[in-house]
Amino acid sequence: MQPFTSNAYQKQKPFAGFLPGIAGKEGLPLWAFYVNRGQAISSFGVRDKNGAITEFYPANLAYAYVHQHGFRTFLKMNDEVFECFQEKHTAQIMAVDAHQIVLEEMIPAWNIKVKVTYATLPSMPLSALMRQVDIINLDQTKKDITIIDGLSQMLPAGIDYGGYKAISNLLQSWMEVEEHPSYVLLKLRASTADSSEIQAVENGNFYRYVGLDHAHYIYDYKAVFGQDSAFQTPYQLIDLSFDQLIQQKQAPVNQVPSAFVVAKIQLTDNKTFFGIFGYTQNLHTLESLAPLFTPAFLKQKFLENQEVIASVTQDIETKTNQPMFDDYLKQCYLDNVLRGGYPLVFKTLDGDVAYHIYSRKHGDLERDYNFFSLEPSFMSQGNGAFRDVLQNRRNDLYFHPHAGLTTIAQFASFFQIDGYNPLSIEGIMFTFAGDSKTYPMRIQTLLKGEFTPGQIATLAHQENLAVIDTVTKVLTQSHYAFKATFGEGYWGDHFTYFVDLLETYKDIYPDRMHDLFLQQFPYFVSPVSVKKRDEKYVLNQGKVRQYHAIHHNHSLPPRGWLKTAEGDQFKTSLFAKMLTLIATKFANLDPEEIGLMYEAERPGWNDAMNGLPGLFGSGVSELIELLRLTKFVLAYVPDETSVFTPLIDLMAQLQSVKGQTKFARWHERSSALEIYRETVKQSPTQSTIQKSTMQSFLIKLEETLNQSLLSLKHQFTIIPTYFAYDASEYQTLPKQDEQSPTFVRVEAFKRIDIPKFLEGPARYLSAQLAHVKEAEKLYQDIKQSNIYDRALKIYKTSESLESQSMEIGRIRAFTPGWLERESAFLHMTYKYLLGLLKANLYDEFFTTMQDGMTCFMDPLVYGRSPLENSSFIATTNNPDASKHGQGFFARLSGSTAEVLSMWKTMMFGPNLFTFKDGQLQFTIKPILPARFFREGKIETLLFSSTKVILHYQGQTPTYDRSVSVSHYELIDNTNRAPMR
Repeated sequence: MQPFTSNAYQKQKPFAGFLPGIAGKEGLPLWAFYVNRGQAISSFGVRDKNGAITEFYPANLAYAYVHQHGFRTFLKMNDEVFECFQEKHTAQIMAVDAHQIVLEEMIPAWNIKVKVTYATLPSMPLSALMRQVDIINLDQTKKDITIIDGLSQMLPAGIDYGGYKAISNLLQSWMEVEEHPSYVLLKLRASTADSSEIQAVENGNFYRYVGLDHAHYIYDYKAVFGQDSAFQTPYQLIDLSFDQLIQQKQAPVNQVPSAFVVAKIQLTDNKTFFGIFGYTQNLHTLESLAPLFTPAFLKQKFLENQEVIASVTQDIETKTNQPMFDDYLKQCYLDNVLRGGYPLVFKTLDGDVAYHIYSRKHGDLERDYNFFSLEPSFMSQGNGAFRDVLQNRRNDLYFHPHAGLTTIAQFASFFQIDGYNPLSIEGIMFTFAGDSKTYPMRIQTLLKGEFTPGQIATLAHQENLAVIDTVTKVLTQSHYAFKATFGEGYWGDHFTYFVDLLETYKDIYPDRMHDLFLQQFPYFVSPVSVKKRDEKYVLNQGKVRQYHAIHHNHSLPPRGWLKTAEGDQFKTSLFAKMLTLIATKFANLDPEEIGLMYEAERPGWNDAMNGLPGLFGSGVSELIELLRLTKFVLAYVPDETSVFTPLIDLMAQLQSVKGQTKFARWHERSSALEIYRETVKQSPTQSTIQKSTMQSFLIKLEETLNQSLLSLKHQFTIIPTYFAYDASEYQTLPKQDEQSPTFVRVEAFKRIDIPKFLEGPARYLSAQLAHVKEAEKLYQDIKQSNIYDRALKIYKTSESLESQSMEIGRIRAFTPGWLERESAFLHMTYKYLLGLLKANLYDEFFTTMQDGMTCFMDPLVYGRSPLENSSFIATTNNPDASKHGQGFFARLSGSTAEVLSMWKTMMFGPNLFTFKDGQLQFTIKPILPARFFREGKIETLLFSSTKVILHYQGQTPTYDRSVSVSHYELIDNTNRAPMR
């Protein structure tokens, strides 16, 4: 993959990024964050922020501190000292690739070039950051140089993130350094908790340098900086000879250690040396491995790291006449894996299961609010949020069709009987049901409880067993279970991403769809329920609001599954679960019947509209998605299915609301939903429901939702996204006591129109509900609105929100053009782009893509690698003109899922497989402009193994309705290198 190269990088706009955190299936991952300042690496560590090896700083502090607290390189020649990679210097280059970072600096006065390369250590039973330093002599004259290289500060293992921020001075009392022949160990002497139980510390952070003759370690900062505790000036290097430097007595305790090496070199040609900085769980592992870290070994590990990343990104290998686009696809695929995971399929006692490795919650220097976690084991599996993981697995089957039903099964199981789902996805755990006596004792102990494949793999390596074979053998005798917890709330949009999953499955397996809807799944039980209206509609400072809408039952466990009276899991068909979902969502149709109400504390996709639920807000996006789901399942209604008995009553009441006014009908629907939830919670009995009843219900709902959309289109030129409602008439309810709030019963609502957002149109176009002429008009209307930033030629999340109250959410408190407020939020921009493509607006799509996709942007304006997505781009309404067009919050968003959806539609067309009259048909209908073809062809991959070559002749775009690709080839590519 071609790296992004930035000259004089420290003079450019500051940006933050990170290395992938992938160490291969048989390696322990390490997280590493960088900035385009100093020597780049700001902080790195294992697991999470509590495993920091160098202190974690949010981006704004990292830009300021990395010069002093990060890596440093001092060169001394002829009594002159030069520090490399300082901001005042200009002859600097930073190259960012998917697998590594490279820094280069010229020292013209000395005719020397210094190059530093960073990558994480792959396929090893410890976590480490590798650093290669090349000192290149440009004139071949002999130069005697003293060099000091390393970290100003490196933390011992076991330092708690929050504790270090609060009492870093005190924590120095536990710190000590042990210098060993082949490494330096930084550790705590004992646990730091103020507890009666004190434990010795077995783990530690370490560093080692190789490739320098007669090198000496410096772990006391005073041996470099003297008493300069700001780490600015290397007084000792300036004032002392080399012999005096290495003879200094160092203090190994009561201070935060440094991690330097000092050496003297005679430079005639080039000099290359390596540093390795990492964490070990025990000293035995480090003692056995440290001698392996030779220059030749580490050089090979740099190459292997590149191969590990390439083994992931090769799944989407595409060759067009747009090389930046080709490389961009690889980066998007890699980042999509980092949120959704890479599926490995194993056989278990419950059937095949896809176990997703490499996943993690998005958290970095800019997203300092998220507590990410990388499981410190082989085959690492991280944490994630429902929406994030689900949407980033949307296209899995286009790359890994063998992954089958796992993701559908996982997320279908998480839907509750009330229509909501937990937020925090904790992956898959296994329990062993075989004979453990054939395994070593440590594995036997692990198999007594729940475990992950990564834990088995790590122990298998330590026991000198074949790692993958051992994991495979254990899992064939195991059961698996999906894990999740409630998290922070119930979002209104989460169900919408499940529809995407169903559509992808239909693309690949249309012949299995009826069987899919007959599959049986359990119901997740959360200790959190949605309150009735009389318990959450409250009088607050003279205004009626919907506050504290959910109830936490602390007597219930944090997770569970709905059980029968006999203690077995309740299971119903996927169709029954979708029926439950559709009915409970439809019951939230708002008082004007044009949106779904946010009744459960959280809004939809735009988290920053967090005040909207308090204003009785509703979302048009969710209404559109509910219509899409209803249309989809209508094609697969079974002859009969079992549902919870109260659901039949709910369906009947929703189908036959009798109210003469919209408010009366809203009240009936809301009351029916409350009765359903209360009844099904008390007595979850099941009954059989017939096809005719289900069809009648779904058709009635489809008609109502179509009427809702028709009403919206008559009232608005641009499809709205949000509404709020004001309680214009209400009566107060008797108070339980003086301290209790004043609850009210609303008797009439008045609608409040919220300014237009891009999300509603994006969802509408993606749902393919508009004919071409209507879609073209919508496109033009949006482009003429204030949603479009004409200077940057990109789309903002919304029109101006200046007229809105702060009550709509934190979005109003943000500056215009920043975060979710009126910026170009890349995920939504790309969702709109995909909507144009799915709505058959091909000219509009390719024009908008050329302007709005980062790989085609000017990197000096975008301010970071155009191959990497950011969360949002600051638009021209932001008061800081220096930020206009710049991307913020690196990578890891839903934007990558949208890119992959665009790729597969562009390359293969809207329907890869169809099933009609009992026949399965394979069809490729690319949607591509002529400029994408290189010498008349495009190459890409399908299912990660089949090379597809699209041939084209002529100048007319392939998406013109009168022409198509002349022919295509399918070539078996299964002999490529396997994934490491």
